[in-house]
Amino acid sequence: MKWLLVFLGFIIGLTAFAQNRQNWWHNHIDLGGYVKYLNTMNFHDGQDLLTGNLWHNRINFSFYINDQIRLNTGLRNRISYGDLIKNPFYRQSLTKDEGMFNLSQKVIDEPNILMFSNLDRLNLDYTYKNLELTLGRQRINWGKNLVWNPNDIFNTANFLDMDYEEKPGTDALRLRYNTGDMSQIDVAYTTGRTFDAKKSILALAFHSVYKSYDYQLIVAKYLKGYMLGLGWESNLKNFGFKGESSYFINDTENVFISSISLDYAFKNGVNWMISGLYNGSFDTKDPLAVLNLLNTRLDAKNLFPSRWAFYNQFSGNFGPAWHWSFGTVYGTQNQLTVLIPQIQYSISDNWDMDIFAQSFFADIPNIRQRNILTFRLRYSF
Repeated sequence: MKWLLVFLGFIIGLTAFAQNRQNWWHNHIDLGGYVKYLNTMNFHDGQDLLTGNLWHNRINFSFYINDQIRLNTGLRNRISYGDLIKNPFYRQSLTKDEGMFNLSQKVIDEPNILMFSNLDRLNLDYTYKNLELTLGRQRINWGKNLVWNPNDIFNTANFLDMDYEEKPGTDALRLRYNTGDMSQIDVAYTTGRTFDAKKSILALAFHSVYKSYDYQLIVAKYLKGYMLGLGWESNLKNFGFKGESSYFINDTENVFISSISLDYAFKNGVNWMISGLYNGSFDTKDPLAVLNLLNTRLDAKNLFPSRWAFYNQFSGNFGPAWHWSFGTVYGTQNQLTVLIPQIQYSISDNWDMDIFAQSFFADIPNIRQRNILTFRLRYSF
């Protein structure tokens, strides 16, 4: 817990120092975040009701040391209580730290309540002319597609985790060099917590533009093998067209995984998006993988518990304050289907309220359909 106290003391000290130095504050400090409350109900046909309560506070802090050097941090504080916290899988999903260093702390660890804090961003960024160097916990976002991202090999995100918009980071060294107005070389390296070369990733990505296509080419030493990747983003007439593919090579098997998406904005304000995934590494011998879909951090080689999967979504607005969306996921393995409706209301510039659900259906014997209904209230600062 010492690092948490040091971090909070650092912010409080800077705040006190800057009270009478407003110009210094605006030139050197970015501070923001949010506080939100989630009430979750997990049930089957109105039975086996499990409730959960989660208070989630985030602090995003950047300190501009000078024009070239910036310190970035992101702190998550979460207090969870209710029936769900008694589930060991749910509890583990809240407290697992995937980084090279453990930047997490259990402040309260009781059977009925858990308070957990972790730094999911902590990095130093240096910029000089066309060069940018970042060291520490950061998000390396190489994904192009809107749902599944086979190119996101450093910090793969689970798109069904609807309460983590920042997405996970990784402990890495990253170097970016702009070779032209529209091209960049991007090199990144990370290793496992045990500093084992078999758990390390060293990758080079080349980003550029060809005609109407923003594209990237990736070559990597990935864990015990190698990886080749291609990603693109463009337009097909009035449709947005995005996709990415990765080919993983090792001694035991070679795996191909690919995803594409199309999106379209109708004149009446309704937006439509469809995405497809081919998951070459799906293990058909594990029919219960769907049960861990929400509690497991995915990796780029296995993004969904199905060989083929599809996502379809419509979204739009009811006036200036109301937003709605309805998404459907379908996986061919076990006829897995997930329905995802959501309604959001903007109370004011700083307050938002929304209700969203996830209903899971699968053709697995003795496994019943589950529903997750969540109410969320958020204040941003």
